[in-house]
Amino acid sequence: MTIHDLRCDVCGRVIPLPADGVRFSYHPGRADLRDDSGLACAQCWAEAVRDLGEPGGRAACAACGAATSRSASLHLRRPGQPSSWRLCAADAVAFLNRLRTVEPKLDPATFRFPARERRRDP
Repeated sequence: MTIHDLRCDVCGRVIPLPADGVRFSYHPGRADLRDDSGLACAQCWAEAVRDLGEPGGRAACAACGAATSRSASLHLRRPGQPSSWRLCAADAVAFLNRLRTVEPKLDPATFRFPARERRRDP
């Protein structure tokens, strides 16, 4: 991977050293749609995940506790982290719209996750 922009995806601050930033990836329940280019300064990352608890395979939104399914949630994780946080549609939109790299911003009223897979959804 070639990195061209070493600015925080949230606040835009330059991240001068690798230790000053946190890489992250996210996908909407389908690994083939993963974006693994996320980068946040340590302060913005800590704020973003402060209330999410430990990542895990729970079928609930890490932010609000609403029931979620694999294909109807945003999966957020750091590289090398074995499990991810799941975010429901409302919290996924809130997270994604905080990122300066997401343009145009998502409309919470019309946001939908990609079509569910035809198999049973855990």
